Amino acid sequence: MSGDKIVLDLEFTPIRDADLQTVAGSEVLEIGAVKLDRDNEKLEEFQTYVKPQYSTISSYVTRITGIDDTTVADAPDYAAAMRRFTEWIEPDKPCRFYTWSSSDQNVLLREADLKECVLHERFYSYWMDLQRIHQRLYGFARPMNLTSALGSMQIEFKGTEHGALADARNTAKLLRELSDVGAVRRRIQESRITYNGKESHDFPLQIVIKKNHPKR
Repeated sequence: MSGDKIVLDLEFTPIRDADLQTVAGSEVLEIGAVKLDRDNEKLEEFQTYVKPQYSTISSYVTRITGIDDTTVADAPDYAAAMRRFTEWIEPDKPCRFYTWSSSDQNVLLREADLKECVLHERFYSYWMDLQRIHQRLYGFARPMNLTSALGSMQIEFKGTEHGALADARNTAKLLRELSDVGAVRRRIQESRITYNGKESHDFPLQIVIKKNHPKR
């Protein structure tokens, strides 16, 4: 593929209003993205918080993401944040979005429908779900979360989990690794992990390392 690779991660909070939920279940709180060239070299990074219109941030979301109502008090609303993000991706150039699972794409587009926000046509095509690609390449019975997937590839998560930019950076790291299918296959052959058993998903990094480097 020619053009840039936009590795995207969102943090979001649920919408409680039942009528609104028929259109969108969540509102975006943070956008984080890393722009890579065709050779997977990093070009730029993007981050912004987003102020929700219909939601207050629950204690659970705050505990997971570190984002509370004061964090987003002066942040742009969804439409303004998306204008900034659209300008950053340079939509007149070819690009493709890469995410960990399809949920980010769904949240982004459904919120646009809810708020009648017209997005650039780039956001409606050219999405790649790295979670599914990882699952298929490694033969896992179920998809993994990002941290466990990195662990399965002997890569340590860097930064704070569930921060949009940190998650995007680590997803970009995983994209680079998955791009070399030959290296992935060699890693699987050399590994002592059982890839389709009960422990084939959601294991912590230290267990993966222990399995690959047993005590002598």
